Order: sequence, then structure tokens, then C-alpha cells
Amino acid sequence: MRGPQRISPPLDGGGSKRILACLVLVLMLLISPSCGRKGDPFLPQKSTSARVVDLKGAWQGGYIELKGGIVDSADPDSEVTGARVHYAIYPVTEPPCDGCPIEFQGFHTYGTEAVQEGRFFCKVPGALKGNIYFFEVQLAGEKGVLGPKSNRAKVVVE
Repeated sequence: MRGPQRISPPLDGGGSKRILACLVLVLMLLISPSCGRKGDPFLPQKSTSARVVDLKGAWQGGYIELKGGIVDSADPDSEVTGARVHYAIYPVTEPPCDGCPIEFQGFHTYGTEAVQEGRFFCKVPGALKGNIYFFEVQLAGEKGVLGPKSNRAKVVVE
């Protein structure tokens, strides 16, 4: 009779070293690299839910006229203090493709004169022939917090 047969090869200690190294690595990843100090408490910034709907634009010879309605489904009595009009300009000869993201280059800020009686209206100066303009509007609430963006308006100035 023979003695007991070995089914698996003997461990040479390399496997247990690998397991230990993995455990050390996991523990190092779980330890947060912070100083232990907490920052000052703060209240989350309040946003407004008022937004411009049905934004439309038209070229009026030297400026672009933007208009649309204002809705606020969450708080109809919220105060709108102004608007931020984001714009993008592309040459008519090199328009962005349909469905391509539009990269806005800047914005104009308007006060309460642009938001009266549930309507949005403003004039954007400096429109030049041979360009395509894209606009999105965000309404500003108390302390200048911005609401959601409007639909995108496209104006071709030829």
C-alpha cells in the first residue's frame, strides 16, 4: 500500500504573500487621505424653477429680438430678478451639424426689464450679417441663482 496521495502541489509561501499584499493595498485605498478637520457648515444654494418656454428669435436689422413665456410650476409666486442669455455664433458658411452639441461662447445679463408680466423679452445688440446665432436663456431668482435653461433658439442673419 502506498501512503496518502497529494492532490495539490505544496504551497511555497508565494500565494500567501500575494494575498497579504492585496489586503494591504485594499486597506490603503480605504483609508481617506484627509486631515480630519471639517469645513464650515453651509446651507445648500437654493435654485429657482422658473424658466423661459417657447423661446423664439428674430433679426431686426442690427439686433436680435428674443421673446418667450415664463413658467414656474413649482412656485408661481417666485420672484424673477433677471436673465442670463447664453449665445453662440457660427459663420453661415460653417454651420454646426444637426444634432451636434453647440458650444456657447459667452452670455449677456439682463435685469428685471427683460422679465415682465409672465413674458421674457430682450434685444441682443451687435448681430452681423453672415452669421448663425444660437441662444438659450436662464432666469435668475433671488440672490442671482439660475434656473433651468430654455429651449434653444436659432437665428440666421443673412
